[in-house]
Amino acid sequence: MKLLKVAVIAAIVVSGSAMAGSIPQWGGNGGNHGNNNGPDEKLTVYQYGGNNLVNSLQSDARDSTIDVRQHGFGNTADLSQGADDSTIDLNQRGFGNSATVSQWSGKNLSVDVSQSGGRNAVDIRQTANGSEANVTQVGFGNRVNAGQY
Repeated sequence: MKLLKVAVIAAIVVSGSAMAGSIPQWGGNGGNHGNNNGPDEKLTVYQYGGNNLVNSLQSDARDSTIDVRQHGFGNTADLSQGADDSTIDLNQRGFGNSATVSQWSGKNLSVDVSQSGGRNAVDIRQTANGSEANVTQVGFGNRVNAGQY
């Protein structure tokens, strides 16, 4: 019986340290209730560790997706898009990594960012149709600042 209690407590502790969520977003034809006739935006966030932060905005981004995975501590992401058929894929491992991605007024935009290590930073802005940005940062203190207009 004691073994069962320990196993249950361990399962609760492990499940509490890994946070995940998937939030489908739909437009509402002028209402606030949402339905399946709207832009079909999707946001998925997986967080493992502590003190990780995601700020995300999708506005009229038809058939667009934001997918975020944060492993470690103190990683931050500020992601926004208003571009149709577009994706933002962010993977952060380590500590103190930051990513700011903004995609607006275009179509078929794609950003794929992978950060491993600590205190890496990326800032990407895209507005031109068909723009694509792929960034991989490994190590400590790397910086990328990109804009495609």
